[in-house]
Amino acid sequence: MYIYQSHMGGLYTSDDELDYEQTYCETCGDSDWLIGYAETREEAWNLLKDDTNIDGSGGWDYEYIQDFLKNWEN
Repeated sequence: MYIYQSHMGGLYTSDDELDYEQTYCETCGDSDWLIGYAETREEAWNLLKDDTNIDGSGGWDYEYIQDFLKNWEN
């Protein structure tokens, strides 16, 4: 799955890579951006771990990321 960060906050996935028109917001002029592609939970974690708040390091909330990783079965 492709992992995207929404310009409004939060993460989401897509089975297909989205093009610019699909990620662009005409209301505010901003767009979502692709973080990367992951087939497994471990691959997704590797993409997200450096931007996850572990022991006060800043970034995404650890519990939010753990819930997000439930998108992957393995």
